[in-house]
Amino acid sequence: MKTIFLAFTLFLCLTAFAKDKTVSTKLKHREHGAHAHGAGTLGIAFEGLKGQLDFKIPSVSIIGFEYTPKTEKDKKIKLQQLAKLENNISEMVQFTPNLHCVITKDKVEVIKDEKESQEAHAEHSDITAIFNINCAQSPAGTELTFNFQKHFPDINDLDVQIIVGDIQKSIEAKKNGTRILIEK
Repeated sequence: MKTIFLAFTLFLCLTAFAKDKTVSTKLKHREHGAHAHGAGTLGIAFEGLKGQLDFKIPSVSIIGFEYTPKTEKDKKIKLQQLAKLENNISEMVQFTPNLHCVITKDKVEVIKDEKESQEAHAEHSDITAIFNINCAQSPAGTELTFNFQKHFPDINDLDVQIIVGDIQKSIEAKKNGTRILIEK
């Protein structure tokens, strides 16, 4: 299982690098760089009936802010929004019901980007979440539906990469109801 996730991580890095190289060097403002509000990545990789979902997005898109919460109100908002992500992930990533997929949290955390924060003179943080997926049947030959904006309307561009065995697919989930067929 570790081999496929290592290959998947390498695939995501290479596609991100290739995407960066195609951007015109004349552009001074990066719209979809390392930290673009509302833009995130979602990786789903399966080996057999077990899979893993890796999600990364700027904290402001989920929590509503990126700074370290100091007030009780902000701390409560942070906890509520992270719980919302954890508790609703099965609605945001919907497998065909007959697969009987169960998604469980491995970890959900907020990571501060100290280097980018210093360069921009502002606080930046990302949410990184890893979920494990167990299905009764393989998702190959079925459809996945994405509904992130239903729960988090500030997400406007989610780059999705999917690997199921030797099948590789990608899609941009920019609105609720975005679907992708995982063809055999």
